[in-house]
Formats: sequence, structure tokens, C-alpha cells
Amino acid sequence: MKAVHRLAAAAIALAVCAPASAQQVQLKAGTFLPQADNFWYPPIQKFLDTVNEKGKAVGLSINMVAAGGKGMPPFEMGNALQSGVLDLIHLAGTFYNRIVPIADAQKLSTISTAEERKNGTYALLEPIYNQRMNAHYLGRWGEGVPFHFYMNKRVEKADLKGIKIRGTSVYQAFIERLGGTLVLTPPAEAYTAVERGVVDGLGWPLWGIEAWGWQKILKYRIEPGFYSADVSVLVNLDTWKKLGKPQQDVLTQAMIELENSFPQRRAQNDEAARKIQADAGIQVIKLPDAEAAKWLKAAEDAGWDDVTKKDPVNAPKLRALTAKKP
Repeated sequence: MKAVHRLAAAAIALAVCAPASAQQVQLKAGTFLPQADNFWYPPIQKFLDTVNEKGKAVGLSINMVAAGGKGMPPFEMGNALQSGVLDLIHLAGTFYNRIVPIADAQKLSTISTAEERKNGTYALLEPIYNQRMNAHYLGRWGEGVPFHFYMNKRVEKADLKGIKIRGTSVYQAFIERLGGTLVLTPPAEAYTAVERGVVDGLGWPLWGIEAWGWQKILKYRIEPGFYSADVSVLVNLDTWKKLGKPQQDVLTQAMIELENSFPQRRAQNDEAARKIQADAGIQVIKLPDAEAAKWLKAAEDAGWDDVTKKDPVNAPKLRALTAKKP
């Protein structure tokens, strides 16, 4: 009996002294992107698979509980992460910029996420996200994929007067700089807005309009593209602090793998997305060189002016870090 008691006591001692990483933790995740999106969702699925595979050894798993407007509207996900209803999100800054205004600057970066991780950009953002969103800034991905306006009205110069475009704050300052009107809706409501003529078109990256069925109701894609898509990956800060170091390392390494692998298939996906749109009958309107230059300058100037008004302290610092050096 004494031997049994000694074994039981030893087992209790091991359980009490076990590191946090040995505790089973399942994270609740969310994203604005639909699982049906064959361009944007696979990187998320790869991230989930990596965490779930490597997390087995340290008691960590992750479950996607809300995606593409199902389970939770994307504009609610920032608050849900802040409060701990969600533990982790893959979310574009436009959906939570009321909490962290500087998030609108991430679309303006002209360097890779790998560079941002090394050059101090992530270090600058981390305390901002800690304080304003109760979040750990795990990283971001999506860079190098441009945004476009997809229209049912022809646009042939850097002028959007009289044009209504469905979008989010990603495009607002740019649209207004060119005289147009933004109609704010979540992606899930864009089809109806276009179909009913409430808007003349919408903004979205080059990839993924077919996941929402928009190729069926749009006629044109305006070139050149502008800005760069971004998907922030954020962890509730309280959740992050409760994780053991091995569990944190699994998440960090999965993020680094995503950042490094994303650009590798970008050119192939660009070509495939253009083909899907062409096959659906979407015509390309390529702005003349002089108008294209005005278009891109208006986008950049409007974007940085907007972010600087929202966060005059951090915007210049972030611009200096994320501008491509000559």
C-alpha cells in the first residue's frame, strides 16, 4: 500500500509541476475569408494543419469556428478577439481599424512580411496591438496581391465622379480622393448590392472574386491594381500569455512558414485568377500611362494621408520602415 501511495503522490507532484505546454488547449479561430475560396483559404488551412500537427506534442490545437461571414460577421471579429470570444483571427485590418487605426497602413507596405519581421516593423506594432486590442501580433500575409476595382461602368481615367463602389475603409480615402462614393458593406452583402444596382462596382484583391460569385455580375477589372492585400494574424493577449513557451513557439513557427511560403505561388495564382475572370467574361480596362500614374499616386497619397490623420504618432514611423528603399 505504501508503494501505491508513493506512486500516487509522485503522479500528483508531476501534474502540479507540469509546464503549461502539457495542458490541452484548443484555440477558437475566425476569419473573414470563406472556406470555399480556393485562393485565399488554402494558406489558412495550411496554417491550421501545421498548428494541429506540431501542436500534438505540446497539447495545442486550433479550430476554425467562424469563416466568410458564417458563425460571426467579420466586422465583429476584432471585438471578439479583444474580449477573448475568439482566440485567434486571420483578419484584414479594415475589419478592426476602429480598434487599431494604424492597421490601415499595412496595405501600403511595399516590402515583404519577412522583411517586416526583421527590420523592426513587428516590434513597432506589437505594443500597439497589446494596448489597443489586447492582442499579440503574430504576423501577417497576403502581400504582393493587388486590389482592383471591378465595375459595371467603364472607367478610363483617374476619375470616379458619380461612381458608387462597394467596399470597406481599404478603399475609402482613395475613392473619395477621385470623387467617388464608398458604400460600406461586408463581403457577404456585396453580390446583392451589385445585382440591384445600389453600387456600380466593388473593390477586392485580384484573387478570389469567384468564391463570392461576383464574376457572374461584373463586367470590367480596372488596371493597374493598387495597394497590397493583407491578412493580420492576431492572438488574444490573455490567451497568448497563458500558453506555454512550446505552444507559443508552434504558433510563431507556423506563422513564419506561412509568411515564407505565401509568395512562392503568387505568380501562378495571379495567372490563374486572371484566367478565371477572363473565362467569366470580365474585360480588362487598362488605364493609359499618364492616367495610371495619377491613379497610383492618388491611391498612395490618399492612403497615407488617411492613416496619418488617424495615428499621427505611429504612421510616419511605420511608413519609414515599410517603404522600399531606393
